[in-house]
Amino acid sequence: MVRTHRRACVLALLVALAAAAGACSSGTSSTAPVGVPDGLPAVPANVPATKAFSTPGPYAAGVSIITTAAGDPVVLTYPVDPSSTAGKPTYTVDLLRWYLGAPNEPIPASFAALHLPTTLATTAYADLPAAAGGPFPVILFSHGFGGYPEQSSFLTIHLATWGFVVVAPDHRSRDLAAVLKNTSRQCACDVTDLRAALQDVTAMDHAAGTLLSGKLDLTRVASLGHSAGGGAAISIAAQPGVKGFVAMAPVPGRIPPAGKPGLIMQGTGDQVVLPTDGVHVYRTLNTPKRLILIDSGGHNVFSDACVIGAAQGGLRAFIGNLNLPASFQRLALDGCSPPDVFPPTAWPLIDHAVTAQIRWALGIDPEPVGLGSDLNNAYTGVTAHVTSNP
Repeated sequence: MVRTHRRACVLALLVALAAAAGACSSGTSSTAPVGVPDGLPAVPANVPATKAFSTPGPYAAGVSIITTAAGDPVVLTYPVDPSSTAGKPTYTVDLLRWYLGAPNEPIPASFAALHLPTTLATTAYADLPAAAGGPFPVILFSHGFGGYPEQSSFLTIHLATWGFVVVAPDHRSRDLAAVLKNTSRQCACDVTDLRAALQDVTAMDHAAGTLLSGKLDLTRVASLGHSAGGGAAISIAAQPGVKGFVAMAPVPGRIPPAGKPGLIMQGTGDQVVLPTDGVHVYRTLNTPKRLILIDSGGHNVFSDACVIGAAQGGLRAFIGNLNLPASFQRLALDGCSPPDVFPPTAWPLIDHAVTAQIRWALGIDPEPVGLGSDLNNAYTGVTAHVTSNP
């Protein structure tokens, strides 16, 4: 009871701090062109607005790992025609590939023999052709410190089913391999990585015979990131051509100019990026802006960390088997245990909110769908609090 009361008080304080940034409103300003592009799904009919985008969209999802001209991997998650998936195997994330620093290479037999808990089955498919529709809007995704491009596959795959191409570079300056091998460094390299990845997929769009030939709507580009990647998502949105952003449990970034819609999502149980820090980032942003607090959400409510390798003991076993640093355990496991909400319980809310926010920011929907106060108690097992400032 004491713990529950304390968390309620923390949520009330955070809400009060957020409200101090300005009066609450539905926030309907946007500078993006308005109108549902050809090939993108309309808002579902006969579904509550707060759950409009909580289930997968009409496309299947494909995943392909490309290599840039500089030799860096970029993970593409994109819409696929469901009819093309018949008989095809689904895609499996393997954390060990990123730990070894070679995502496209076979895992050495010596490591494979350890049967480490590093895999996560997904509903996506590897290397299938992109859907016949489009062109599709682009989302630049930035992973967190010690993360990897597929770290939030629950969300990036979901976005692909709603007609987005998610472009996720590996930030080698601070990725899983760099952090665990103590080679990470402080720099603005993540923003450079995002910009370079956008240039690479733009070239693919313009060239014949590529996976993305003629598939990208480069007038509709948004950014998305988690933790350190949240700061990068904010910063890249300060540049021309990026129309809006979503930052989850973010560190600060370079503030975009007014008129670029932004959403901050923050768990109130986060012990890595403290909730007050996430609220502070929200307060510094220009309008239009929105904050969604997830009650009792830990740092990894926005990633796959708490479920990857779950059948084999999860990341705790991975850390133990490889004798990884205690500091990594704190980062990797925050939010995986009670009293924090179990991440998959919150994922439908996150899926909906991110999809709805990006659709509005890119002018696909003229008004934000299901992002008002009705969202607060729309999902069983998880509560939220929405604050917005037009």
